[in-house]
Amino acid sequence: MTKNDWLELAVLERKKYNLLSEVMDLSRQLGEAMDRSDDVSIRLLLSMRQDPILQLEELRRTALLKQENLTPEERERVEAVISGSVSPTAEEESCFEEAGRSRRLLERVVELDQRLNRRLAGKNSFYAEKK
Repeated sequence: MTKNDWLELAVLERKKYNLLSEVMDLSRQLGEAMDRSDDVSIRLLLSMRQDPILQLEELRRTALLKQENLTPEERERVEAVISGSVSPTAEEESCFEEAGRSRRLLERVVELDQRLNRRLAGKNSFYAEKK
């Protein structure tokens, strides 16, 4: 892979981070609306959150399409760099850093989403323990 390929992947990771930041902000606002028992705001914020989440899915598909033209070894290296499981080379550094930021933010978004979903749905929560 060329340095330009790695920069393109870094740009995708930056876009992912920005979308995740938007989801996080809307999720925080959702939690505040839930604290106020503001049903209108809750519905509005849930609807607003859907757009960046759909954009994240589109971004994921774009990244997968970029990886289709790679050799299996290159694809494996990209996955390792993005997952943070290897030390990056100089060319890979920006992608590695952006992916790490996105990964850490995603963990926080999922954690907040779990709490909010359990509050909203109770025993019918998506995250409820399966028996």
